[in-house]
Amino acid sequence: MVQVKAKDTLPMRQFSKSYEMYDYNLLFIRWLADFCGVDMMVEHYRFNYRTALCILALSLSVILSLYTFILYYPDIYKISEVLVLTGFILQGSVKFYYGYSHRKFYQVQYGRLRNLHYKYRNHEKINASLLTLMERIHMLSKLIWVVFLLGAMGYTIYPLYMHFANGERVLMIAMRIPGIDTDLLSGYVATSVMQMAMLIVACTGISAADTVILLFVANLIAYVDVFTNELDELNAMLNAEVRDEAKIRQQVRVICSQHQDIIEYESDLDERYIMICFAHVIGSIVAMSTALFLVYMIQFVPGYPILLAVFCQLLEFCLLGTVLTVKNEEIIRAIYSAQWYLLREPERRSFALMLHKSQNFIEMTIGGFAPLNLETFVAVG
Repeated sequence: MVQVKAKDTLPMRQFSKSYEMYDYNLLFIRWLADFCGVDMMVEHYRFNYRTALCILALSLSVILSLYTFILYYPDIYKISEVLVLTGFILQGSVKFYYGYSHRKFYQVQYGRLRNLHYKYRNHEKINASLLTLMERIHMLSKLIWVVFLLGAMGYTIYPLYMHFANGERVLMIAMRIPGIDTDLLSGYVATSVMQMAMLIVACTGISAADTVILLFVANLIAYVDVFTNELDELNAMLNAEVRDEAKIRQQVRVICSQHQDIIEYESDLDERYIMICFAHVIGSIVAMSTALFLVYMIQFVPGYPILLAVFCQLLEFCLLGTVLTVKNEEIIRAIYSAQWYLLREPERRSFALMLHKSQNFIEMTIGGFAPLNLETFVAVG
C-alpha cells in the first residue's frame, strides 16, 4: 500500500483515478487529525504533545463549564450559553475517545478502502463511479470544515459586535477561569486567548471526526457499486452463447466473498459508531435547543451560526444512516434481479444463502434506541 504523509501536498487538479482522489481526500482529513494529534495513519503512531493538548482542552472544557454553571447560577441565559458548548463537549469527548482507542481499526480500514479503489483503477465503469463518489466526499468534507469555521467565527465576532453596538466588554464564550477577574484588561485578554485556543481545537477536532465518519460510511456506496457490477457481469456470463462454467463458478465465489465483506464492513461501522451516534444526536439536540432559546430570547449573535453548524452536522449523520439503509435495499434488489435460476445447483444454494443474509441488514442507530435516518432528523428538527 502506498503511504500518504499528512504533510504532503497535491496540486488541485482533475484526477482520472479514484484511488488518486482517495489519497487527495485523505490528505485533508489527516491534516485535521494531525492538528489534534490523532493522525492514525502515521506509522507506529504514539501519544504526542498535540494529543496531550487536545485532552487538556477537553478536560478544561468540562471543568470550566461546571465552574461557570455554579458561578452564574441562577442566570438562565449565561447558563444556557455554556450549555450550548456542553453539547459539543459531549460530542468531542466521545469521538476523541473512540477515535483514539480504535486507532488500529482505522489504520486497517484506511488501507482496505484504498486497496478497493486501487484494484478497480483500470475498470472504466467502476473507476468512473468511484471517482465521482470520492469527489463528492471531498466537497462535503470541505463543506463540513467551513460550516464549523463559520460557527467558530460567530463566537469571535460576538465581542466586537457587543463593543460597537452596546459599548459592552463581553467574552466570546461565557466560560470563566477560576481566580481570573475578566473586569480587568489582563484577565479579559488571558481568558479570551484561552477561549480562542479551545475554539480552534474544537472546530478542527470535530471536523476531523465527522469527515472520517463521512469517508467510512459513504464508501459503503463504493462496495455496493462494485458488488452490483459483479452481478451484472455474472448475468452477461450466464447469457453468453458459450458458457464457461469454470468462470461462472469463480464469479459466484467473488460475489459471495464481496457480499461477506459488505456485511463485515457494516458490522464494523455499527460497532464503532453506535455510541458516537448516540453522543452526536444528544449533543446536537442540547446545542440546537439552547441556541434556539438564546436567539429567540436575547438575540444571541453566535446562536445563528451555531444553529447552522448543528443543523448541517445532524443532517450529515442522518443522511449517512439513510444511505446505509438505501444501499442495503439496493443489494437485495440486485440479488433478486440476478439470473440465479440459470446457475447450477451448488451456485444457486450460494445465492439463496446470500439472499437470506441480506434480509437482516444492519442500520446505523442512536445508541441502539432509534434508527439514524432522515425520519429521525425530521422528528428531532
